[in-house]
This record gives sequence, structure tokens and C-alpha cells, in this order.
Amino acid sequence: MIRYLLRRVGISLITVAGLALVVFLVVRILPGDAAAARLGPEASPEDIEALRAKLGLDQPLIVQLGDYLWGLLHGDLGLAVSTGRPVADELFARLPATIELAVAGLLVALVIGFPLGMLAASRRGRASDAIARVFAVLGSSMAPVWLGLLLIFGLYSVARIFPGPVGRLPIGMPPPEHITGMYVLDGLLTGNFAATGEALRYLALPALTLGLGASAAVLKMVRSAMIATAESGFVRTARAYGVPGREILWRDQLRNAMLQVLTAIGLVFGFLLGGNVIVERLFSWPGMGRVAYDALGSNDLELLQGYALIIGVIYIALNFAVDLLYGVIDPRIRLGGRSS
Repeated sequence: MIRYLLRRVGISLITVAGLALVVFLVVRILPGDAAAARLGPEASPEDIEALRAKLGLDQPLIVQLGDYLWGLLHGDLGLAVSTGRPVADELFARLPATIELAVAGLLVALVIGFPLGMLAASRRGRASDAIARVFAVLGSSMAPVWLGLLLIFGLYSVARIFPGPVGRLPIGMPPPEHITGMYVLDGLLTGNFAATGEALRYLALPALTLGLGASAAVLKMVRSAMIATAESGFVRTARAYGVPGREILWRDQLRNAMLQVLTAIGLVFGFLLGGNVIVERLFSWPGMGRVAYDALGSNDLELLQGYALIIGVIYIALNFAVDLLYGVIDPRIRLGGRSS
């Protein structure tokens, strides 16, 4: 197990290093002059050159890369030109809001997609299976911005069930005492249940927008994994011995399908963290995605680099955690790593 763990740590560190290099190169090859875009069309050539020198953009690419990697090793992601504050402060202050929204979206996806996937697999070829597959196709094909607009119109403008897209809390309501930065959890930890209730109400629509689309991916993965295990030899043997179908479903099929399901959950959560830029903008959600959206408009390279790097590192950490769970669920994986 120790060798398996060290191997996964080494792979993760190499992946992080590759990610840092790719992020640096991709941001540098974006079209346009970053200094000119930040100063505007009225800037003089002298001012543009002065800003380029200040940002180090006049240096050779290899020198810029060295400065960038050296800063990363010391926890320095640079300064955000649009605000003048350190990029790390700008992004990590918004990270709890992004995580809260992503976790809520994942819960919605699991609550909807998991049981529908199991139902579709257990009733393969029937009407309920067809309905679940239609839902999966619609959920996969519908753009989040369009789905969000539909939910805002139906559940806020018409039904008045949820509040409008104005942030995390009602205007004028103070947030709960800061512990994690996630308002729902902080409200529960501090006993501020009024703030918890309002935070849940304002979280509902953006979480539904993210979760409904992601539930389609969960549904398809659970369905395919359950069908694959249903055709395996141990399931046929259990049926031959007269084991009840419900027991086979929960004890044999689901447990053996969990590896694929965990993969789906890790991928979906990573997508919800990095793919919620439009949703955060649509619902005025003060997360990292909204900062990245604004940084793209102002050509703030430092903020874009920091956002891509942080999301990438979190995604790598999720894959690392899923790999560890693989070893816990299926001993053959860690034993295979040991023998190799």
C-alpha cells in the first residue's frame, strides 16, 4: 500500500509540473498585447512599454517561465493588474463560494442521476429506461446558460419559489461568522440558522443549473456500470441459486460497479469546479469563475494563470483521492501496483 501511495503521489506531482508549464504557455500565446489591452486604446507607446517592462513581458520566454516557476515555488501567483492585489488573495478569497456551489451541484447530480441510473439499469429496455435515457440526452445537450435562464424564469419570475440571481445572501444581510467561507456550513457551525436558510435559498437555483446538467453524466455512467455487472458471471450464479433480485442489485451489482461510479463522480465534480464560469456570472455568484470571466475581458494574464492552475491542482487532487479509494475498494489494484 505504501508503494502504491508513493507512486500515485509521484504521478500527481509530475502532472502538476506539466500543468504549470501548459498554463504558462497557453496564456502567453493568446492573441493581442496584454499591456496594450490593459491600458486601453488611448495609451501611448511609452506607457505600453513601461507596463511591459513592469510585468516582465519584454523578457525572453524562458526568462518569464523561470520567474513564473520560481514564484510558484514560493506561493506567489503574481499581482492582478486589474485590482493591484496578489492573485492568490483574489482567488482564494473566492474559492469557498466556488466549492460550495460545486458541492451543491454534485449533490443535486447524485440525488437525481444515481437512482435514475439504477432504475434504468434494473428495467433495461422498458419504458422507465427509455425515459431515463431521454433525460440523459436532454441534460447533456442543454447549455447551462439556457437552463439557468429557464430556471430563473420559471422558479423565480413566475413561481416565486426561489430568490433571484443576486448573489449568496439577500442584500443587506450580513454573512455568518467566517470559518470556512461557505455560508451554509458556517451558518450551521455558528448556530446562525437564519443565514443558513437564506444561503440555501440563494444557492438552490445555481446548484440546480449545475446539477441537472451533471446528473445526465452520472445517470449514464451508473446505468452502463450496472448493466456491465449484471452480465457478469457472479450475478448469473447468484440468480441461479435463487438470490432475490433486490439483494443482487445492492450487494453484488452496485458494489462491483462502484469503481466506474467513483470515476464518474470525480470527473463530474472536477467539471463543476472548473465549468461553472457562466453559471457564476449568470447568478452573480462571487466565486473564482466570475473572477476568471472578468479577467478574460480585461486580459489579466496573472488572474487567468492563477485560476487555471488552482482549478487544475484541485482536479489532480480529486483524481489522487479517487485513486486511493480505488485501492481501498478493490485490493487487486494496490496489490497490482505492489507487484509492478
